[in-house]
Formats: sequence, C-alpha cells, structure tokens
Amino acid sequence: MTTSQHPRALLSALYRAAVQGAAPFPRTRDAVHAWFTARPSLSEHTPVYVIALGKAAPAMMAGALDALKQLQRAVHGGLVVAAHEPKRGEVGSDLPSRIPLMVGDHPVPGPASLDAADALDELAHRIDEGSVVLVLLSGGTTSLCAAPIATLSQAAGDADRAQAHVANLAETLLASGLAIHEMNAIRRRVLRWGAGRLAVTLVQHGAEHVPVFAISDVIGDDPAVIGSGPCSPDPLDDATFLALLDAHDMRSRVERVMGTVLGLEGAGDPPRVPNRDHPAFARVGYTLVARNADAVQALADEARALGIAHVVVQQTPLEGDAAELGDQLARLALQAAPNVQGDTVLVCGGEPVVNLRDTTSRALSDEDGHLLDPSWSDEPLRGGRMQLLALSAALALEAAAHGDARAWKITVMAAGTDGRDGPTDAAGAIVDAAVPALARRAGRIPEDDLSTGRSWFPLDAADALLRPGPTGTNVMDVVALLIRG
Repeated sequence: MTTSQHPRALLSALYRAAVQGAAPFPRTRDAVHAWFTARPSLSEHTPVYVIALGKAAPAMMAGALDALKQLQRAVHGGLVVAAHEPKRGEVGSDLPSRIPLMVGDHPVPGPASLDAADALDELAHRIDEGSVVLVLLSGGTTSLCAAPIATLSQAAGDADRAQAHVANLAETLLASGLAIHEMNAIRRRVLRWGAGRLAVTLVQHGAEHVPVFAISDVIGDDPAVIGSGPCSPDPLDDATFLALLDAHDMRSRVERVMGTVLGLEGAGDPPRVPNRDHPAFARVGYTLVARNADAVQALADEARALGIAHVVVQQTPLEGDAAELGDQLARLALQAAPNVQGDTVLVCGGEPVVNLRDTTSRALSDEDGHLLDPSWSDEPLRGGRMQLLALSAALALEAAAHGDARAWKITVMAAGTDGRDGPTDAAGAIVDAAVPALARRAGRIPEDDLSTGRSWFPLDAADALLRPGPTGTNVMDVVALLIRG
C-alpha cells in the first residue's frame, strides 16, 4: 500500500495497525511467560487459576493459556467475563470447556453482569490453598462483572433491586461528562469486586500469588482505575471521596438509596474499602500489558512504513469535551496545511468525554441522570465520543472550506480501539469537509445532531462510519488527521 491510496483506505489501514499495536494475545502470552520464568523456585505442582475480565478477556485468556502450555503448567480452573462471545476463528473462540465464558452487560450493568459477578465469587471459593491466581484485566471490566456490595443490597432489599441502582448510577455517571477516573472512583465504592475487594477475597480463600496483567483503557494507566481496581487499594480517603461527589453535584443526581449508601444523606460514612496496608495487597503483582501509547505508536509506525512524508505524534493525551476537541483538532490541521510539503499525519490518542446538551442548553438527563430525549424528537440518543469528535471536526472543516481550499486536503479518522464507540455498531468515523453536506442531503441537520448526542445518524447518512466490529482489545481512542501534500 502507498500514500496514493484513497484517504479512507489509508486511514482504515492505520486504524488496523493501531489495534494490532495493542493486541492482547501476544502481549499477555509474553508477560505471563516472563512472570513464571522469573520465579524458578515456584513449584511445578502449584495450582494455577486464570481469571480474565473485560473486552479483551477472551484473547488475553488465550494468550495466558498458550504461555502456560509452553511452561507445561496445568490450569486448575478459571473464568472469562467478556463483552461478547468471540466468533468462530477469532482469537479466544476455542477456549477449553473447563474455562467457562460469560457475557456481561456493557456499558450499563444488568442481570448478566450480576450473574458474572456471582460466578467469580463461586470460583474464588473453589481455589486451592497456596495457588497462583492470574487476573487478566481490560477495559469494560467495571460494567461487565458489576454487582452491588452487601451494604447496598441490604439498603435496597435484595441484590436484584440493588443491581438496578448500580445500573442507574452508571447511567448517571455516563451522562455527567465525568472523566473515566472520576467515574470509577465513585463506582468502585459500591461494586462487589471494586477497590481491591477481589484480591482480598482471593487471598482469603487461599491464593498465595495474585499477579495482575492489565490492558489499560484509562489515561495515566492507574491500577486503581483500570476495571475499578479489583486488585488495587482505593487511593482516596473518605474526605477526598465525598469532596469528589460534591464537586460534581452528586447529591442531587443520584437516587436516594444510592446517596445514603455513598454517605451523602448524613446517615453514615461512605462504603468501607480494604485498607491500603491490607496484607492481601502484598501478594499482588501488577504488569501493564498494553496501553494507548502502544496503539498510537503502532499507528505512527505504520504511517511511516506506508510512505507518509511527515508523521507527528501529539504526546499530550486527548481529554475533555469531545466536540470541542474535534473543532480544535480540525483547526490545528488547517493551521498546519499551508506548511505541508508532503503528505502529513497528525496522531494522538486518549479518551474524551461527552457532555450532552440540547440546542436550548437544557441538560439531556433527568434528576436521576437518565438520558432524556427532547420533546421535539422521537429519535434515540445514538453516538459516542469518537463519532461526536469526528462530526465536530467535519463541521469545522466545512466552515473553513468556504474560504480556504486547503480544507479539502484534510481527512480525519477518530475511533475507539475496541471497535465500538458508545452503544453503536461503529468504532468511530472517517470524515472530511464534505460529510455535513452529504448528511443534509439525506435530511439530517448535523449541527443539531452534534448538540443532542445523535452523531451516529448524520455520519451514517454520509457513509462516514468506521465499522471494524469488535477488535478484542481496548486501549481508549486514536485520532489521525491526514493532510495531503
């Protein structure tokens, strides 16, 4: 392939390279192999269990099992909790029958997530004394095996009712515009396996070693944030936690039962979490298997390999409002265009947030945080942060194209590495200055769609969506801006 390719084909190839740069199977296989090799004194008869949680769970499990097979170590049991069941031929689709695979709910936890959490509890009770329990974490873990802590179940009446409150909290936080580390700081307090509770349970039931291998889906790669830190202590004390809730006005946003459990109603303290000096954490080791920087670097390397004259990697992660970032990135490309002497790609990665407001600046959520549709539209909210960023960039390019022909030389790819951006069938989109007009031709008003969380519709109408399907990994988002020389 060469840079003479159509921009969409070229950017699609760069997206595939980014995903491959964070491939779970080889990275997990190598990390697990290295962990055991570094411990030659560990008896070959030590029982080994493997738990894989998250969107990359099937591929990570396959990688771990491959390493253990090479090391001639038997696996006594395990569990996979994933976002979908791999199709025939996908990595992780042929796992042994002794390793059950469960599909949880995402992005809002539901009954399937509760079942997965229960299965994890059952496995913890079956592990042998002195065992090694490998915990493989990836994005989506927080929701996929979410279940309420006992305190919440007691307050709600039973676990099923409490799970509905967990789901409501997730919806509220997703609509709030909070960064992922802030959302998980709140969620892990009320989740059965959050804030180190999984590590404590495993050790209490006999685990001698709990090595964690994580694919990071958060900026900063904080172990306490990835998957809501099932094997990591909560870094926030109660005062800091309550200050976070108040900083985002959670007293008026969450349901009363949840508010009481969180300690917002004056009836008690926030939920207790394992102490940071709990002896269980001394048995936990942490290895970062893949992160967003790996995907960004792989994309940049592929661009150079395909003959792109200039490749510029932005080191600062993408954070903040997705729509604002889309506009800013488009303007950045427009500013760079006059100086381009050959094809240029600007590359960045991170995880923006979506702040949904309608055209009258009325928040699109009710007092409990449920997403609402404006009365003037029966269409559902459909889109994600990368689709929102892409549509915003397309509108900025269209506006510039009226007076600057160089805007037509710019194409933007924005996509989530997991292959699914928000609750849609697309990872993101590939756009240029023509996309808004194509959407209008199909009867859309892209400006309104941008402000009301319906970015999927105009991008679909303009045939701009990128639909790779589930990729088996999740290291946040990548953006590439192609400027033709």
